[in-house]
Formats: sequence, C-alpha cells, structure tokens
Amino acid sequence: MRALFGLLALFGLAGIVFGIIIMIRGSQAEPFSYENYGGPGPMIGGLLLTAVSLYLFFNWPRIEASSREVHRR
Repeated sequence: MRALFGLLALFGLAGIVFGIIIMIRGSQAEPFSYENYGGPGPMIGGLLLTAVSLYLFFNWPRIEASSREVHRR
C-alpha cells in the first residue's frame, strides 16, 4: 500500500508541475479563468493528492497496526 501512496504522491507532483507549465505558457484559445486551460484546478488537485498521499505514506503502519488492535478485542 505504501508504494501506491508514493505513486499517487508522484502523480500529484506531476499535476502541480503541469499546472505551473500551463499557467506560464498560457492558454492558446481560452481565457485564463477557464479551468481546463490554465486555471488553478490542476495545481489544487495536485496539492490535495500530494498532501493526502504523503500523509498516508508516512502514517500507514500506525493506521494498520491500530486497526488490528481494534479487531482483536
């Protein structure tokens, strides 16, 4: 599971990078406010995906161990 969380964190970082590239390069046909062509959508999604994935990556052994204790009782 930790490998999956690490992969998702990399996808989140890629979303942030692509969002920055789109913002710097600018959109070709649509204004900046259109989300799919340069808005903050890819960066916000990338930040959320990265933050949640890194949290789970570093805390998964503790979460898994505590769930085992609950099921033993």
